[in-house]
Amino acid sequence: MGPKRAVRGLAVGALAAGAMALSGLPGIGVAPAVAQQTAVANADPEFNTLFQQSLKRPSDVELAFRLARRAIEVGDYEAAIGVYERILFYNPNLVRVKLELARLYYRLGAYESARSYFEPIAEAPALTSAERDNIAAYLVEISRRLDPNQITVYAQVGVRYQSNANYGPSSRLVLGQDLTALLPPGATKQADGNAFALATVRHVYDFGNQRGDVWESNANLYYSQQFQLENLNLGYAEFNTGPRFALLPDQLPGSSIRAYVIAGGIALGGDSYLGTYGAGVSLYAPFSMYFAIEPFAEVRQREYQNSRDYPTASLQSGDMWTLGANLSGRLTDASGWRARVAYNNASGDVPWYSYDNFAFDLAVPVEFQGLWGVRRWVAIPSVGYSRYSYDAPNPYINSFITQVNDQYRVGLALDVPVHEQWGLLTQVQYSWSQSTLPNYAFDNFSVTVGPNVRF
Repeated sequence: MGPKRAVRGLAVGALAAGAMALSGLPGIGVAPAVAQQTAVANADPEFNTLFQQSLKRPSDVELAFRLARRAIEVGDYEAAIGVYERILFYNPNLVRVKLELARLYYRLGAYESARSYFEPIAEAPALTSAERDNIAAYLVEISRRLDPNQITVYAQVGVRYQSNANYGPSSRLVLGQDLTALLPPGATKQADGNAFALATVRHVYDFGNQRGDVWESNANLYYSQQFQLENLNLGYAEFNTGPRFALLPDQLPGSSIRAYVIAGGIALGGDSYLGTYGAGVSLYAPFSMYFAIEPFAEVRQREYQNSRDYPTASLQSGDMWTLGANLSGRLTDASGWRARVAYNNASGDVPWYSYDNFAFDLAVPVEFQGLWGVRRWVAIPSVGYSRYSYDAPNPYINSFITQVNDQYRVGLALDVPVHEQWGLLTQVQYSWSQSTLPNYAFDNFSVTVGPNVRF
């Protein structure tokens, strides 16, 4: 069995939750000073009705509150800001309206505007002690986000069980030297568990030119210690850094282009397994709250090292080209979607380790009221598909059949927030592979659980 398959299952699967948790750009928003009917809210019949009524009765505060609440429900924060600003025009002493305005400006990323509303009401007696504490927390976070150096971290520790930790074949009947062979029981699928830790760290330096130009760096780190199969102990690190420039700040706010360099490596079974370096470019375009896309292109050089457990790993060395896109958007006020599609062309020292790969993954986070407290839980169902088409038959397995693998995966994660910054993440996933070679047909069920933290 080739080690590359086990590495994919361990590293990519375990890092997915962390990487997706921190995807996206810092929010950029400009709110209107007066009430306006935007395209998002205009698509909602209830908002449209309330808006027309409010135009006829501009001093009706209760009607204005209903209009603002509906704008928030449909996700149109700019329209809600316009309504609240109009309420303050008629009554400038409403503390709770100022609180709502501050929170909305914060959601849009207009942190200076948010602070201008938070600070005057920070000690207002009309608010509860919990609300005043909440404002203090907002002001601390705003100061952090307005700092030119911004660091965001997502981390998790936990345990993971897999019914097929080595991604071994489902059947003992395999091919070898053009003949059918019977594997010994210990060479097929083996269940095992591990303890792991992962972290995704993002640093952004703001150039402060009011365009939104920044220097962005990201690090993904992962380590797992198997309970039994120590040759699968895995360490993974990858780092990328480069500038991100605003692209069309007036026509398409938030759009940007980024160029970056990449460096990383993998240790497997306690030995160095892979070193990689390269470069990439991406383009981020948030067309609406319902659809944003970030196409990217990367090229990498991959240098595999032989070891005691993996004596032929170096035959996989070569370059890899990747074209793909990250996509995201909102479905409802409580749900969204994230997707990734990518095509890879990888070359190895020998043609049977060279391949084309197509992959697609989709996740749909859904917020709902949990079993206790007031915090919202998040359920994340996901599906994925990958196809590996190799360039030539492997003569050590079969001289006539070229390997083609179709891999499928379905999963469900539950993120339970216990505190503002940490919670408990549980994830189950079932994956299986169909292949032209029985050596590479497998299935695997995994369960992962552990606390996570983000700040």
